[in-house]
Amino acid sequence: MTRTSAPLLTVTLVLGTCPPERRTVARQITGSSSALVSIERSDLGESAHAEVDDAIEAIVRHPLAPRHLVLDCGSTVRPVDAVSAVLGHQDEAFLDAVVTVVDAAHLLRDLHDDEYVTHEDDDGDTVYTARSMITVEHIEYADTIAVAGRRGVTHAQLAVLLALLSHLNPTALTRLVEPVATRPRATPGVSATAGSRQPLARYRDSPFDLERFTTSPGWIAMLNGEHRPWVDHERVTTLRFESPRPMHPERLLACFDGPIESGDLGQVIRTAGFLALATRASRVGVFQHVGSMIDLEPTSFETSDPGAPLGQELVITGIDLDEAAITAALHGCTLTDAELLAGPAAWARYPDAFTPWSSTHEH
Repeated sequence: MTRTSAPLLTVTLVLGTCPPERRTVARQITGSSSALVSIERSDLGESAHAEVDDAIEAIVRHPLAPRHLVLDCGSTVRPVDAVSAVLGHQDEAFLDAVVTVVDAAHLLRDLHDDEYVTHEDDDGDTVYTARSMITVEHIEYADTIAVAGRRGVTHAQLAVLLALLSHLNPTALTRLVEPVATRPRATPGVSATAGSRQPLARYRDSPFDLERFTTSPGWIAMLNGEHRPWVDHERVTTLRFESPRPMHPERLLACFDGPIESGDLGQVIRTAGFLALATRASRVGVFQHVGSMIDLEPTSFETSDPGAPLGQELVITGIDLDEAAITAALHGCTLTDAELLAGPAAWARYPDAFTPWSSTHEH
């Protein structure tokens, strides 16, 4: 059978860590003229490629199947994994939108979920991924964020949550999912429209764009000088920390495990960026923090590369942040004058509790 005679299959991905709200929105998108397939993952967090492949192939092979497929992705499916799986079928299907459903009543709890899912990497080693990291990735890589589960959430709380979502992903279109019988009401405290409340029939004014997808996280936009949230609130802040000095690993962990995690400096939701650790002075790392999860992975950059990030380039997003205190705390994690003068041989002897890097594990 020649597939070129049939129109390309349109695929919409629906992500989210709260199954009831995600499934409700997926059914809304599906309506009566689309096919809905659920990808239920176990807690092993393995790749979703096989399930995405099977779903697309089943619809493509069926001559009477709808030309629009909605994939309801399970709670542990990661956006990059799902998107790459769909893009692998470019001769048969094209990706229309990545929709993330968040539960407003539990969003902050989900961003602090300290449980982990596990899977094995290509070398057979066990890899741990925090559920909070999956939640923030769902938000950061979405085309559209559908805000559901608003029962019990006040207008003031909703205004802060909408601004937080916009700071985490400044390019996403935000839609409030209304109960059927609810009349739309304005949300006080939001300085820009939070998105249309019309039915969720169309999610983007433009098709999926891979370049937008890869640069959509707010921390990347901030580092690129393009962080312009279209929903803002005085309580929500995104700040950039820079320093050419390497970080002392013990003081860095003490800072995040102490004043940052305790909330003494405000509610830090997300920290990410490039980091130079004194004990690994030859290579640039990618630092990730959300909730109580802290991770540092190597990039392909040697610190001596002409195009490598210089020192620390970290982006911090949170609520009621004490910007001056956070900046001072992070400066306190960098090497002192005396430590700098001691040189890399001395730095290599500092205590370092971060996961060891392998030469094959790079971002």
